[in-house]
Amino acid sequence: MTPELSNFETDSPARQQYSAHNPIEQYVLLAKGAKGAACTELIKQVLEAPGVHVFGELLAMPNIEELQNGPHANYYNTLNLFAYGTYRQYLENQTKLIQLSPAMQKKLQHLTVVSLAIKSKCIPYNELLDELDIKNVRVLEDLIIEAIYADVIHGKLDQKNKQLEVDYAIGRDIRKGDVKEIASTLQEWSDSCETILLCLETQINRANTEKQKRIKHKESIDQEIANLKKAIKTQAVESDEAMATDTCRDIVGGLDLRKKPAKSKSLKGSGPGKSVSK
Repeated sequence: MTPELSNFETDSPARQQYSAHNPIEQYVLLAKGAKGAACTELIKQVLEAPGVHVFGELLAMPNIEELQNGPHANYYNTLNLFAYGTYRQYLENQTKLIQLSPAMQKKLQHLTVVSLAIKSKCIPYNELLDELDIKNVRVLEDLIIEAIYADVIHGKLDQKNKQLEVDYAIGRDIRKGDVKEIASTLQEWSDSCETILLCLETQINRANTEKQKRIKHKESIDQEIANLKKAIKTQAVESDEAMATDTCRDIVGGLDLRKKPAKSKSLKGSGPGKSVSK
């Protein structure tokens, strides 16, 4: 009996929210009760389902793994191809795979674009045409636009340079054998980040040290300026006092000079008088 998604009942609002972000979960739950031909129908459904682009959880189900050694191995191989492979690999191994519907073909082509985007953020049209087995550039651009609207990739078409510029691409399934390589790459990235952080800290400390030196230098200059202003002000006051003292002396000296001629005149006047009286 073919499992139908309409028969799937969620257990809680939390499960509904999780399923919305992880649409493959519905098919994983259905696979628990599916056997043989029911599994093949489930695989066909998941390969056509919009929004489902990772298949590792379903591949790991015991019921699905049993297919690879039986008469339905081509279904398992096709699911495995959608998880890890490309459309070019499908063309090269069609005898071991099922016939793709238009929806399946388009999804696998979208996933192929994702794989190419992981390797390079600028993908030439010629490479895309070859990998996707498309003969017409207009058809290729329509396919890319559909992938962008499906939120599979984010980017823009550079028609002048005939390339796709990718800003973002969804993640694909990871083979168990690739985990060590990914962990090694992440460790290298982490080490690089640590080195950069240490370098930044050194630069920050150096900048703070220079800042403190400049602050102290500025304070020293400000203090010298204040001292000079104080000294100049003191000198100005002393100069004003000296000038005032000199002015007073000049005034007093002038008064003395004026008094002396008056006294000598009176003496001269008294001389003839005395001589007359004699």
